[in-house]
Amino acid sequence: MLVLASALAGTPIPAAFPPPPGAERVDPDAFGTWLRTLEVLEVDRPVRTYKGGEVGHRARVIDLPLVPGDLQQCADSAIRLRAQWLHDRGEPVMFHATSGDPMPWSRWEGGERPYVVGNHLAWKPGTKGGWEAYLAAVFMWAGTLSLSAHDTVAVDRAPVPGDLLVKPGSPGHAVVLLDVATAGDRTWVLVGEGYMPAQDFHVELGPDAGWWPWDGGVTLSHWDLHGEAVHRAFR
Repeated sequence: MLVLASALAGTPIPAAFPPPPGAERVDPDAFGTWLRTLEVLEVDRPVRTYKGGEVGHRARVIDLPLVPGDLQQCADSAIRLRAQWLHDRGEPVMFHATSGDPMPWSRWEGGERPYVVGNHLAWKPGTKGGWEAYLAAVFMWAGTLSLSAHDTVAVDRAPVPGDLLVKPGSPGHAVVLLDVATAGDRTWVLVGEGYMPAQDFHVELGPDAGWWPWDGGVTLSHWDLHGEAVHRAFR
């Protein structure tokens, strides 16, 4: 199960972020249902980097631990959520390096370790390692490019909890739609993101009581997340 980053009890996302007036939450799938169990820390808890420095922008911190170092950034946070959900369910966990090489948890758990050969990863025998060490290795070699090319698919439909907005690049950006609400033909999304340097995963607060209006994407203060194939879902 997910190990909480704080000893303080948090507030589940649905309680922390009621839908905009007149709107109702959409029905989620299993992953979206799990995302709604994530807890939001106290209002005055600042976003902190992996070094402990405070990041000054309007956000609510999600109780999700960081791996050591400058690794758990934007795409990595999305990967962590999906990986944790799969792991908790006892399902196979596999993500890809930017090279396209698969990085399955089963090989890591069995004691193998990836290493670089030219432009690709190969595996060699090693010592058995833990879950967070595996995640750190994935974060080291994965990113928005691999998330877009290998681990998600573009979707052309209304958003649902658990969808992503991904702009691949160096740098690129990726956010997770933690929740979705609708009223008539209007839609709002709750945006969760990590960032550079590695920092607390947080809800980037939108103008409508924390929610962002959806128009095929969202425009954050620091990223315009619109465009062809930006709206994606995990495979």
